[in-house]
Amino acid sequence: MSRNRTAPRVLKFGGASLDDPAALVRDVRTARSSAPSLVLVVSARSRVTDLLVEAVEHPRDRRRHERILASIGRAHPGLPEAGRRQLARLGRLLGELERHAPPDPPRVDRLLSLGERLAAHWVAARLHDAGVPAVAVEADHLGLTTDNAYGASCIVLERSRAPVRRGIGRLLARGQLPVVTGFFGRSLEGRVATLGRGGSDYAASAIAALLGSERVELVKRHVAVLSADPAEVPDARPLSELSYEEAEELAQFGARVLHPLTIEPARAHGVRITVRAMESPRVATTIGPAKQGRRNRAITVLRPLRLFRLRVPGGRQRPGIVAEVSDRLRRAGVNVVQLFTSSALLCLLLEPDGAARAARALRPITADDAAALDGPIPVGLVTVIGDGVLSDLDRLPSEAVRGAEGFSATPRALSLAVPVARCGAVVRALHAALVEAGR
Repeated sequence: MSRNRTAPRVLKFGGASLDDPAALVRDVRTARSSAPSLVLVVSARSRVTDLLVEAVEHPRDRRRHERILASIGRAHPGLPEAGRRQLARLGRLLGELERHAPPDPPRVDRLLSLGERLAAHWVAARLHDAGVPAVAVEADHLGLTTDNAYGASCIVLERSRAPVRRGIGRLLARGQLPVVTGFFGRSLEGRVATLGRGGSDYAASAIAALLGSERVELVKRHVAVLSADPAEVPDARPLSELSYEEAEELAQFGARVLHPLTIEPARAHGVRITVRAMESPRVATTIGPAKQGRRNRAITVLRPLRLFRLRVPGGRQRPGIVAEVSDRLRRAGVNVVQLFTSSALLCLLLEPDGAARAARALRPITADDAAALDGPIPVGLVTVIGDGVLSDLDRLPSEAVRGAEGFSATPRALSLAVPVARCGAVVRALHAALVEAGR
């Protein structure tokens, strides 16, 4: 199954796109008419993962668990026998959760994987009822291997390649359509490991790379890749093409259409990604190699974040200060979203839930070195993304830059840390200057 035109096309259906089974069946039939063979990857149905997370957050609440189990059962009418076994398994896992609270990460991942398992069996049954020879495939049993970072695992492509090709190839040879669970695989320890929210996109991209596919299609119900969040900018426009690098930046800086790791396996193996809306097939974005002369600009925002200003005698000239700060935050379990530096200041952007731990971790630096730590200050990170974006520096509008708490620039991303209350206005000003004015 080397990458060629006879390799299967991979279609991934998001949770909202499963809300209309008839539309899904039509979409699959249309795709089968133009592709040599298909492999489907599915997310959990709408709200199911949220319900499972709710169960984990209330591990001893039996009445809540009973309500959640009933709700998830109602979301999957007409399950085949194998799917009903998974629903019964969910009931047992909820019982285990009540007896072993708080749960360890592998136990949590095993529970969270049930959303995709149920969806795969439910979708396969709907397709089978419509005359499509579909069969549910659970990714951990298939051999999709991940590392041991439960809750945010990475797929180990080399370990996954042979079993995934063998298992999928066997089904395709029988004329069957595999419906594979997204979101999780099996860790190097042999336990269920999830890929993080939105991880079904990542799983689909990896499976396409493993199978040698030319294309993976990420089918969303309503979502398209736009130049900005339409809630902030009503005139945001669809982006028809993106480079792998632009799409990766969009995912990293807050565009919720893609899982941040989706791009890497596709780029490494030359797989083109198409993101399309089920209800508007013409609204699609193709992601592939960069093209000379193409000018894309998109505006994203990450919020709320917390900004700390660390003033250290000698500033960044003091040998090892950045490494020391990073190490203290790492040991405290705090991830740095963005780092701005000047000759005197280190400005750190963090997720809100890490602010208190960060303050405690950095306090010894201020005690030992007469340094000063200000914060946390509520901010958002507004980013302009596009190949060659450094050429836009002189076009940044003053109303966007005014009052910014920090700024960084790379060849593909210009970021401004701004007060949370000003994020919407800054997004709109940047969109008007760099997207609308460039049409």
